[in-house]
Amino acid sequence: MLYLQLFERMSIIALAAYVFSQTIMFKRLLTKKITNVEKLMLISFFSVLSILGTYLGVKVQGGAIANIRPIGAIVAGLIGGPIVGIIVGVIAGLHRYTLGGFTALSCAVSTVAEGLIGGLFKSFIKRGKSDIIISFIAGIIAEIVQVIIILMLAKPFDAALELEKNIGLPMIIINSFGVALFINIINDVKDDLNKIAAFNAYRALNIAKKSSVYLKMGLNKDSAKEICNIISSETGAKCVFICSENEVLYTTRYDELHIKEIVYNMDSDKTSELVLHNNSCFYIAKLYSENNLKGYLGVSIKNCNNIDKYYIDFLDELAELLSTQIEIIRLNTIAHNIYRAELKALKAQIHPHFLFNALNTIASFCRTNPLKARELILSLSKYFRSTLKRNDEFVEVKDEIDLINSYIAIEKARFGDRLNFYCDIDEKIKEYKIPTFLLQPIVENSIKHGISPKAVGGSVFLKGFKEDKYLIFMIEDTGVGFNPEYYESINKGEGIGILNIKERLKLYYGKDYLFDIQSAIEEGTKTIIKIPVMEG
Repeated sequence: MLYLQLFERMSIIALAAYVFSQTIMFKRLLTKKITNVEKLMLISFFSVLSILGTYLGVKVQGGAIANIRPIGAIVAGLIGGPIVGIIVGVIAGLHRYTLGGFTALSCAVSTVAEGLIGGLFKSFIKRGKSDIIISFIAGIIAEIVQVIIILMLAKPFDAALELEKNIGLPMIIINSFGVALFINIINDVKDDLNKIAAFNAYRALNIAKKSSVYLKMGLNKDSAKEICNIISSETGAKCVFICSENEVLYTTRYDELHIKEIVYNMDSDKTSELVLHNNSCFYIAKLYSENNLKGYLGVSIKNCNNIDKYYIDFLDELAELLSTQIEIIRLNTIAHNIYRAELKALKAQIHPHFLFNALNTIASFCRTNPLKARELILSLSKYFRSTLKRNDEFVEVKDEIDLINSYIAIEKARFGDRLNFYCDIDEKIKEYKIPTFLLQPIVENSIKHGISPKAVGGSVFLKGFKEDKYLIFMIEDTGVGFNPEYYESINKGEGIGILNIKERLKLYYGKDYLFDIQSAIEEGTKTIIKIPVMEG
């Protein structure tokens, strides 16, 4: 009978898990950006759940309660960590203590212990089916600890022993099952959200890929027309428009005056917004290049009263991708007009083929491995954001390595087992400053010209350390190599990336530097850079 009574009360756990999955803090947990205020909300939610678990309990001998209170404390620890688990345990435990009974103190102490145990098991939680097993084990261990604490603290001992004979096993089984059930529901919701995010990412990338062909012409009436038609076809939106700062470049529906009224209703302080106009709803996003406003993207929303927040996330991502492409076109245009030895020339070398290859790679993973696709999107975004925002002539070594790691993550996904990258940078030099884009172009060349042409692929090794008053970097690959004539052509001006690095090193250090490339056909290439130490 006790099993059945406790199991009936388990329905509250499924309801609580669903309610929790719909909260803002749950979405924050997915991105690991939960704030202190949201941690407080997390504590409050699970404290209420634990206290409710006490009231839903079944009273047994001596004022003791067989209950599902531990589930809230354990799950709080599993989701929020030891501190959150302990605080929830303290709150729920103090509440249980006020209800009295010969097990009041022992139940209060054990609830705190269960929150701590849940928190300690958080580090074992990994995405996947193992979450359920680990959660169930955490529940069993926490409940066994509760039994031990009750037997140690509750008086008289005989009464405590008799109590645990009656309720110990049912609570261990039911509460452990409840913890696993809660985590399982949360994981199911996570998987659904990941699938939605992956699908939306695929749609955004597909539109951006098609649009990139026309954006080569710049943002004008012709390119705007093609892009609007692509977005309309892919999303089914009746009205899609693109405006420059001063005029409507193209709209699939409504006249220019109508569109201008919609755009002018947008909040000037926001980058994207939902605007209501004449009983219609429009998503409006600003398009930027070099942090300057270049135009607006507008998409009509079918149902103003039931807006899909995931669809809005998709449109936000699409607008950001279009802004990135506009910025890439701007930088490539600059690259043709500035002196090649200037830093901006190197900065502008974001080759379209790299973007296209990255988009194709991510698109394929959207179908086969959504989680990997999301990781690559973050790497691509981080790579371009870091590249586009580099305005200083010097950066810390760690920042240059971060840029390289983002680039490698994308290329590794494309090449698979054909590409291996090994990075050995002395921790002591990561705070030192070096010329920006000193190492990344060389690593890129190693992959593009060394590893890519080789059928079996190969490896790239990056090593950095300090020797006396110099920083030394070595980039070596096992690629196809090249002959001395090719190296001479670099020195004569062919290959702007390498020449740019050499000319900047000469500008910054005079003759006090070393830049040496050693290579032979089918024997790989080794580049050695030696520059004076410049502390941050």
